[in-house]
Amino acid sequence: MLPLRRTLYLLITFPLGLTWFVVLVVGFSLGAGLAVIGVGGVILVGMLWVIRAMAGVERSALRALVGVDVVTRYRQPQGRGLFAAVMARLSDPQTWKDLVYLVVQVPLGILWLTVTTTLWGAALGALTAPLWFWALPDGIQLGILNIDTVPEALAVVPLGALLAWVAWHACDALGRLHGAWAQLLLASSPDPEMEARVDEMRSGQARIIEAADAARRRIERDLHDGAQQRLVALSLKLGMARKRLEAEGSDAGTLVAEAHEESKLALVELRDLARGIHPAILTERGLGPAIEELASRATVPVYVEELPDARLPSPAEAAAYFVVAECLANVAKYARAGEATVRARREVGRVVVEVVDDGIGGADPVSGSGLRGLADRVEALGGLLTVASARGQGTTVRAEIPLAAVVAMSG
Repeated sequence: MLPLRRTLYLLITFPLGLTWFVVLVVGFSLGAGLAVIGVGGVILVGMLWVIRAMAGVERSALRALVGVDVVTRYRQPQGRGLFAAVMARLSDPQTWKDLVYLVVQVPLGILWLTVTTTLWGAALGALTAPLWFWALPDGIQLGILNIDTVPEALAVVPLGALLAWVAWHACDALGRLHGAWAQLLLASSPDPEMEARVDEMRSGQARIIEAADAARRRIERDLHDGAQQRLVALSLKLGMARKRLEAEGSDAGTLVAEAHEESKLALVELRDLARGIHPAILTERGLGPAIEELASRATVPVYVEELPDARLPSPAEAAAYFVVAECLANVAKYARAGEATVRARREVGRVVVEVVDDGIGGADPVSGSGLRGLADRVEALGGLLTVASARGQGTTVRAEIPLAAVVAMSG
């Protein structure tokens, strides 16, 4: 039970803190005293690793006994070798927060040990008074009361139960308080410089994706308004010439008929190419209609179970669309599936896309360039793409795209 484990942690805080204090005092004293002969420098450098190891023991104890999972991200060395590792630890604020926590454990440990033993000692003493009051020559002195008979000792038992209830909840509260203190010092605070670099990289990735999507839309529009319209006009003229030549019985009608069919095939291929670059329906009507069109054109039955009923930021819509498009293409080519299911729903702060098929499974996102490219695209927007594809159990591709990050990057 968690309150009992927290009570145990309060009891061992002082011996742990005393151990850390002794190690720190001895280590730094030896390091400072032997610095003149060079050995001290080695000891002082080694103390940087010792501090981190002792803080790791504390985090493990907090996780196991207090129920607090303290997440820490230490600064990584900017280079190779011992010097880079030492400089990374010296410049990492978490190193000094760990040191402060370890030093303060001694006075805190004394306080927690005193309070815990006092509360539980009084509670257990009152609960067991009938068993041992007779061992004292003058009985139990409880304030102005002197308990030296069995009835008096039995009358104290309810008070012991009340004190046990108080001790139970008080130690639980103290454990949670210490857990909050540990989170304050042992948990890493964000590195402003590193956070700024990450934000800059993500913003740069988002701008590149947005520029690529804009280029896709422009190419699709140019194909639709230019080459595609010319092919439509050519197909119409060839159709009229074909009818006229067939009416006249000319041999040239066969060649014109072949040219007419080729022009229609070229027009279909051009439309598919334009749709693959960036579908006009995605730009004009949004993700829901675009996914429905993908499902209607799929070569296997596709059931669309969920769709967002409102427009999403353009980068998120494009990423979600191409996840579905690539997955359905893989289902048609490799999965040997009987059917597939598509879900796209908007949750709090994100859009979640899932494509599930009942095929043979075995999809590998590492070796497949399509899934790997999708993962890169989703991760560039701060999202996550996961693939579950056990052999014989079908494939599930899930993409989570945070909308807030997308909007911030686009801005």
